Amino acid sequence: MDKAQIRHQNALSLVQLRALEAVIRVGSFSAAAKEIGVSQPSISNHVQGLEARFKTRLLAKSGYSISPTPALDSLLPKIRAVLALVEDIETELSHQKELAAGELRIGYSTYQLAIPQISGFMSLHPDITIEARALATQDIIDLIASGDIDIGFVTGREIPDSFDGVLLVQTRIVIAAPPDHPLTKKKKVTWADVEALPLLQREGASGTRKIFEAAATVADVKPHTILALGSWGSIATLIRSGVGVGIALEAEITERDGCVAIQIDDRTLVANHYVVWQKDMAKVAAIEAFRESLRGL
Repeated sequence: MDKAQIRHQNALSLVQLRALEAVIRVGSFSAAAKEIGVSQPSISNHVQGLEARFKTRLLAKSGYSISPTPALDSLLPKIRAVLALVEDIETELSHQKELAAGELRIGYSTYQLAIPQISGFMSLHPDITIEARALATQDIIDLIASGDIDIGFVTGREIPDSFDGVLLVQTRIVIAAPPDHPLTKKKKVTWADVEALPLLQREGASGTRKIFEAAATVADVKPHTILALGSWGSIATLIRSGVGVGIALEAEITERDGCVAIQIDDRTLVANHYVVWQKDMAKVAAIEAFRESLRGL
């Protein structure tokens, strides 16, 4: 057997990558075999073949639990990107070159900013199945990194490492209060004013809350947060009920919320709202189409 034949025999295969990715995603060899439609020994052979060839442990087992080793964990985003691109190629070779079908999983932290963009994409690609979930920024970032979400609308100072994206809007972080609140008479409020307020905030994984509390720490202020909530709609409802005032992005406050924005006298209270995706997934057809729909931002 010559060297070319040996290289071909030992070549990394898509079948092996599919088996490995499925085991991690579904959590067992038997479930992976059922999903792919092969026998459990076949899945085991593919994984063992990879480990033997590269002399590297790829899976860690603890009781009935299976998890990726550090060596595999760093490669999983690339493996998933390869498999997604292969799926795109298969779709195009099946004469669906116009992106007539497919799916896109989206996470958003601020629906007022995300929904118009999602709606615009849907009008351009009505046959793409969209799954959109409201989540906190850090949860979205974690799910994109693990491959469970394709695109995210997140709030932060900058685009996370290993991600790519575009800036959707830059906006101040403000106090949201009823129109008749005494502080609305001020052009700006001080951190001393803020410290005395009962605050309604987003959950701890929220990008808005992280920026706000980091600024408060620098100002040597301890905000009095009386309740953490998962959505701006819930916060706005409680503001109207007189429970407290909210911390929000100025761009997410609308007239129908029954609230007004009050600026805090701190130039660092500025947040960027991005649309992000994994760099390795940028050429996947559905993600690329969404990127194109954002042109002009």
